[in-house]
Amino acid sequence: MGPPTLTTSDPLKEDGISLYVHIPFCVHKCGYCDFNSWALPNPDYADFVDTILIEAKANAVGLKPQTVFFGGGTPSILPPPELSRLLVGLDEICQFRESACEVSMEANPESFSPELAAAAFDGGVNRISIGIQSLRKDVLECYERAHSAEQALGAIELAKAAGFTRINADLIYAFPSQQIDEWFEDLQTVMDAGVNHLSCYELTLEEGTPLTKKHEKGEFPCADLDFCAELFIKTQEFCKDRGFTRYEVSNFSKPNQECLHNLVYWRSLSWVGLGPGATTWKDNVRDHGPSEPMVWNAAVKKGECSERCDASRPENIIFDCFMMGLRLEYEGVDMDRVQRISGLDPREYYYDQLRLLKADGLIEFVGNRVRATPMGFRLLDTVLKPLLPSFKL
Repeated sequence: MGPPTLTTSDPLKEDGISLYVHIPFCVHKCGYCDFNSWALPNPDYADFVDTILIEAKANAVGLKPQTVFFGGGTPSILPPPELSRLLVGLDEICQFRESACEVSMEANPESFSPELAAAAFDGGVNRISIGIQSLRKDVLECYERAHSAEQALGAIELAKAAGFTRINADLIYAFPSQQIDEWFEDLQTVMDAGVNHLSCYELTLEEGTPLTKKHEKGEFPCADLDFCAELFIKTQEFCKDRGFTRYEVSNFSKPNQECLHNLVYWRSLSWVGLGPGATTWKDNVRDHGPSEPMVWNAAVKKGECSERCDASRPENIIFDCFMMGLRLEYEGVDMDRVQRISGLDPREYYYDQLRLLKADGLIEFVGNRVRATPMGFRLLDTVLKPLLPSFKL
């Protein structure tokens, strides 16, 4: 049996635009995390919401985004009244409730209360992504997570009780000494709890994180690479047998439950970013504001929202399109669209590279698309290396 057909039923439009809102605050910064997140003492959430709305008035008036994503950090850390004020204010500015086919919000179990869930649902959020990571006490402690397994499963129940029918769970695998049966037991438990989307990430040691520093001191080992590869393959098989199709390197969904906002990124569509360090990508220009919350706050209030603005070169755009699009297992890269936005025809620009990658069994062509083969999908870094703008055959 061949692979599933290409995704054609989702409502995303190539000429549409999306909105990302970054809430950077956390109860505690986890040991593996290198995201722009901050565990600050007594943050002023009301002032933060005020500043987001100021930035929205500068950059998102009448935007009418096709998707919205509230990420972090921990969006669910906002007090319910402030979350409500943020959602109402953004809707008044950009009319997302009228336009968006998906409005996602990340939540952590320790801060996802019934009141918060109700505020999110009533304010127009229709998809919740819960940061579970593990159901094992020792793993949660090592990751420095602020919740228990019971709270994690309870958060799924709270989401359902509030009215959410689209629920994702984030999980991390390849913890050193992890037993395969324990990983699949956790997966099964989360599936049984009622989620219809899973994000399963391999544990990576990012530069500068506390977990990486422990590793450098010999206090934290890495999982065996062969073991990681085995888990990658077996996780797909396990999920597929239970109705969850892997449509991206780390993401699995029930039918028609893919994360549309993330598809915006993987297809290199346009979006506007609000909040500390949030990136905007539109009209082949990428910009972002300051990452540190207080610096960002002051800059926005002075009318200096953007810290850096880069007009991307065609060779960078074409590579970015392949880097993101090849993550989509069955959809791959639409080469006609890449040509439209970069001005370069990948069939000509990458002619030698694509020919060699195909001969090595790492990519395949499906109509006007190119996608990684099962072997290439497991070796994406190998596939992407010859496509780098600086790489010479």
